[in-house]
Amino acid sequence: MKTGDSVHTTRVIRSSRTGMVLPRDGVFIASIENLDRQMFLIDFGDSGQEYLFPHDITGGNENGKNP
Repeated sequence: MKTGDSVHTTRVIRSSRTGMVLPRDGVFIASIENLDRQMFLIDFGDSGQEYLFPHDITGGNENGKNP
């Protein structure tokens, strides 16, 4: 997955910071590894940015993982 790729959430996700339900569509920003887990930073526009797990999104490339 590359910066700027469009992604779609696989389920309804509520922001841990604001409590708002996030839009289903966003833009991939970056990938990080935290405690041996891969997480993706997704930009949801006016709703802000959130870190999500690979199984929470689809888009970018076929398997939803960083090449």
